[in-house]
Amino acid sequence: MLEGLKRRLVQLRSFDYLKWIREHLEMRPELRAIPYWVAAVAVGFIAVAYSSFFSNVIEQAQAFASTHPYFYLAWGPLCFAVASSIVFNFAPAAGGSGVSRVTQVIQLDTEKEKAAINATLSLKVMFIIIASSIIATAGGSSLGREGPIVQIAACVFYFVGRQFSILWPYQEHRSWIIAGGAAGVAAAFNTPLAGIVFVLEELAQQHFHQFKTVVISAVIIAGMVAQWLWGRYLFLGYPKIGPVGLSSVFHALIVGALCGLVAGGFEKARSYFDIRLNRLFPSRRVLLAAFIGLIMAAIAVFFDVRTIGGGIGTIEELLLGGGVGTWTLLAGRFFGVILSSLSGCSGGLLAPGLSMGALIGSLSAQYISPIDHNLFVMVGMAGFLSAITRAPFTALVIVMEMTDRHSTIFPLMVASLVALGFNRLIAGRRWVG
Repeated sequence: MLEGLKRRLVQLRSFDYLKWIREHLEMRPELRAIPYWVAAVAVGFIAVAYSSFFSNVIEQAQAFASTHPYFYLAWGPLCFAVASSIVFNFAPAAGGSGVSRVTQVIQLDTEKEKAAINATLSLKVMFIIIASSIIATAGGSSLGREGPIVQIAACVFYFVGRQFSILWPYQEHRSWIIAGGAAGVAAAFNTPLAGIVFVLEELAQQHFHQFKTVVISAVIIAGMVAQWLWGRYLFLGYPKIGPVGLSSVFHALIVGALCGLVAGGFEKARSYFDIRLNRLFPSRRVLLAAFIGLIMAAIAVFFDVRTIGGGIGTIEELLLGGGVGTWTLLAGRFFGVILSSLSGCSGGLLAPGLSMGALIGSLSAQYISPIDHNLFVMVGMAGFLSAITRAPFTALVIVMEMTDRHSTIFPLMVASLVALGFNRLIAGRRWVG
């Protein structure tokens, strides 16, 4: 009996459990979606925690700038210096907007450029993104959290994919990154449809069909987790919209053209300042960030504290609070977003793009049709976001899902396409995200 037990123990020790699991996975390919679901759940939790903390930092920074303006003029440069320093010294890939990083890394070769992929989508990069964006926002940055969430989600998915490679032969990195980017959009805006459209339009036109099932399921799960934690809500609530007639399409043409022209000027100005600032500070990136921090603090103190953060609060005020846009706030956000994006700190352009579009729409409504103010705001949001991302259908779906106003689909579509066309006339086909 003891001999039999010993033989049994020897057999158990020599049994190749990994091989047995792999054989079963080969017979049950549907189980391969499990790692994507695990990553999607993690993204939902991380996105909610990060977003909540980011919003609190914006409120505290605006209060600090209002109550202690001169202290804030010293606080801003310090925050920008620290935020840029940790990026340059620890994770250069954490700087800027996360969407462009994810788009670029998808094109890299899995084997030949694996080191570059790891350097862009590691957990260290994720933590630096979170730290840099929050510190910069505390100092007055006008950038948003939604772009970084896209890169954070891609980091999580890529990490989970590598861990599960023990059981599954390591799949091409694109499936993990694309699923992560889509889940990030869904979790950031609570817009699962926009996440899927974003994949089709921006991330994976050529690759989506290969792993559409896992991408869609990951988007849905990330969105569900975020909704479970935040509760059933719309990102921008339920703005009041009057009847949407044929005149709204004509108005959308006007607002879309304005958004395209301003977005083209935004890209040109961003390029101009990038060249000039790098000439002034050729190798002193932290000093440049501190200088930009001083300007951003001054903008918040002397112009409008609402320039701090991505601008979601401004959009809510315009759509739900009865507020109207001002030229001062538009100018502050325009130059604030440009300078913040050149500081090297982490921060995205999705929310800032929406807020600038909302201000353009609000200002246009005051001159053209004040009674349709909210519709103009929504049209402006879709138009400007479309122009700076080169993704018109993603822009209109995001705005429509955030507000649950499906009657606006035609004006939103017109504005998105017109804005993109006008922007390309001025700035070409380059994407600033």
